[in-house]
Amino acid sequence: MSTSAEAAAQAVRAAQHAHAVMHCNLNTVDGARAAGFVMALFGLDPRMRSVSTDDDSTSMGLGTSTASVTTFFYDRRGPRAVPAVEFVAWERPPTRPAEAGMRPPAFTALGYRVPSLSRLAARLTVLGLTGQPVAGGIRVRGGTRPGLTVTDPDGVPIEVVEIPPAETDPSGGLISHERMRCADLTRSIAWYGSIGWTVRSRGTDGAVPWASLVLHEDPTFSLELEERPGAVTGSPRRANTQGLYRIALAVEDVWEAHAALVRESGEQVPEPLFIPMPDTPTGGFTVLFLADPDGAVVELVERPRSQVRRPLEPR
Repeated sequence: MSTSAEAAAQAVRAAQHAHAVMHCNLNTVDGARAAGFVMALFGLDPRMRSVSTDDDSTSMGLGTSTASVTTFFYDRRGPRAVPAVEFVAWERPPTRPAEAGMRPPAFTALGYRVPSLSRLAARLTVLGLTGQPVAGGIRVRGGTRPGLTVTDPDGVPIEVVEIPPAETDPSGGLISHERMRCADLTRSIAWYGSIGWTVRSRGTDGAVPWASLVLHEDPTFSLELEERPGAVTGSPRRANTQGLYRIALAVEDVWEAHAALVRESGEQVPEPLFIPMPDTPTGGFTVLFLADPDGAVVELVERPRSQVRRPLEPR
């Protein structure tokens, strides 16, 4: 390996750099209805479920005794190979709609890819749902693809793009991307770059600057940033607010990531904590909750590279 390649590899493996997207969180008021939507439309499977009856959620601003049901849904590529959609049905305190004066969601849409929009449209009709074709297509990873949008049972915009599968790709819907807004694109690119995201493409759509970010080691998913300064004001959203709330990323060692962030930022960084999930195979996770420059919650999860398997090439 050349000296430059070695330096690049070392940079990629910086302690605070994420190596995989673990899941996109979505708070739901009706777990069964939310599950039925993604299972029927995209063929996602519930592979892991955890019932919490008395958790201390002070780190999330929800008090010392909370109750919830969390279910992780994966597309047909399976756990460890791709991100999950994490549905959380809060019971105490209950999942609640956004309130007046509350900041709009930082994460504005969840994205999937399908091999055929026409087949998806037919499935929507059978389910009694309506998809809206997007004139000119949907921009993902710098390219524009044929696409449509549909709203899920919790009011979350779902973007679906048509990408013919490679020979090794399974049929059905695949988790593809998450779209989010920010006040200052350059500032947000720098912040996400500090935890391992790189710019795959960048441009301006009309008057809206945008950038598509990927993790070097996880080409299965992209974060689609759009600069919309007037849309990130208001009081912070609570962790049990209905809809998209946070994204979770895997790091090799959360405590080492924490130490590296403290050294490099020179600022206070919340300490990691253990989230018990005793009724799951892992028993729980050590996590570090961060806030991006606009207050979006980004969770670093301790999940070594040996415990995930991501493809070497984008799919």
